[in-house]
Amino acid sequence: MRLQPNLPEVQLAQAFYQAFVLHDYEGARPIFERLLTELPNNADVPFWLPRISLVEGRWDEPRAYLNKAIELNPREIGLRLDAAWVREAVRDFPGALRCYDDALAVWPNNPYLISGQASVYQSLGDLSKAEALLKNVHPTTKNDVGLSTMCDQAKFRRSYSDIIPFLTNFLELAASSTTIDRTGYRRTLGDLQRLSGDIKGATANYRQACDDLEKQLAERPGNADYTCEALAKAYAGLGSREIASKYIERAIAATPASKDAYVGPRFQETQARIEARFGQKEVAISILEHLLRIPYQSPITAARLRLDPDFDPLRGDPGFEKLAHSDGK
Repeated sequence: MRLQPNLPEVQLAQAFYQAFVLHDYEGARPIFERLLTELPNNADVPFWLPRISLVEGRWDEPRAYLNKAIELNPREIGLRLDAAWVREAVRDFPGALRCYDDALAVWPNNPYLISGQASVYQSLGDLSKAEALLKNVHPTTKNDVGLSTMCDQAKFRRSYSDIIPFLTNFLELAASSTTIDRTGYRRTLGDLQRLSGDIKGATANYRQACDDLEKQLAERPGNADYTCEALAKAYAGLGSREIASKYIERAIAATPASKDAYVGPRFQETQARIEARFGQKEVAISILEHLLRIPYQSPITAARLRLDPDFDPLRGDPGFEKLAHSDGK
């Protein structure tokens, strides 16, 4: 900046610094917008502008930016994924499916695309189409893409006999991995075991997850939102409502929807799941009613409300049933 402050490439670096080091999205936005014309052939600008737009809740802008970025760099798979995720966030599921179809025509065996499209079908309640896609996903300890979607499928199908042994073996093989989120999968395994009736196994995995996450929180406090959310889920699994509530409230405070419209509501969704688990029906339903009306990352849908065992304590409540069938599907 001292040598050539007006050089577009220097300004691009400044925009990156403003956005992703200082988290000053308001300061970064005008720089990126100016560079759309000053660096018309640079795909980084329309690639990163949508991410800022999502954080700020500018839901109408990202599609146009990403379409421009794809024109400039049609072989960048990350752009195709972002294009689908943006449409999914605003609940344009047909548009998201088209994005995946277009990308799969180029990369037919890509696990990110396959599992992403399967997740959309889950959001629509079409588990048969999701199942057909997931048969083509084979997660390993070197590439675990698709495993979380497979676990969701097992929960929605309420069929745990295959996924529990697979996930148990996966965690054993990943014991020394530095790239796999073992703690996250251990908590997921606890969920699946609890739902299958293996309370002893579930408790052991929840306790191990809590111990690991407490250490992570102490070592990396800057990632408090996600770590606290995971702790809330693990303590809820152990039946510790007070501790679970403390951690999810901390996650919400760290990244509220008012500061990050894209990610923030996901922590509110977790709060609704916890409230439902402990029988706080009115609170859970109130949160879900709000979330069904707004865009955010991988949003809750009426179909997921119908399918997810997390919401079983709410079934039969007229308010919940109205939400779970609000899309008419």
